[in-house]
Amino acid sequence: MRRVFLMVVVVALVAVANPAAAGKIGFVNAERAVVQVKEGQAKLKDLDAWATPRRQQVEQAAARVAELRQQIDKQTSVATGDALDALRRQELEARRVFEDLKRDYDRDLAKKQDEFLADVALKVGTIAVEYGKANGYDAIFVYEAQPLIYVSDESNLTELIVRLYDERFPVS
Repeated sequence: MRRVFLMVVVVALVAVANPAAAGKIGFVNAERAVVQVKEGQAKLKDLDAWATPRRQQVEQAAARVAELRQQIDKQTSVATGDALDALRRQELEARRVFEDLKRDYDRDLAKKQDEFLADVALKVGTIAVEYGKANGYDAIFVYEAQPLIYVSDESNLTELIVRLYDERFPVS
C-alpha cells in the first residue's frame, strides 16, 4: 500500500510544486484520505470479504500447531519416544503448512490492497493536485511521508480532500 501512496506523492509534487520560494504549502494524509472516502470504505469492505476466509484458514493452521504443541508438552513425560517423535513430525508439518499459508496470505493481501485501493489513491492525488492549482498552492506534500516539526491545522488539507473526493466520486 505504501507504493500507491508514494505514487500519490510523486504526482502531487510534480504537478503542484513550484521551484520558486515556498509560499502556500499544504499537507494531505493520503493513507487516511484513502480509507476515509466513501469509495475507499467500500473497497475496504470488499477487501475484507476477500481476506476473511483466507485469514480464517491461517488462524486454523495456527490453532493446529498450538494444539500439537500442547499434546507434545502433555505427552513428554508419559509417551514413548516413537510416539513423541510422531507428534513432533506432525507439529513440524503443521508449522510448515501454517508458515506457508501465512506467507501466501500476507503477500496476496498486500497485492490485493494495491489492487483494491490504487485507483482511490490516484484519485485522491488528482483531487489534491486540482485543489492545489485552483487555490494557489505552491506545493502539497503527503503528510507523514517526511519528518515534520510543525504543521498548522490550516495546512492539513486531508478532510477537505476527503469531502471533495466524496462529492466528485459518490458511492451508489
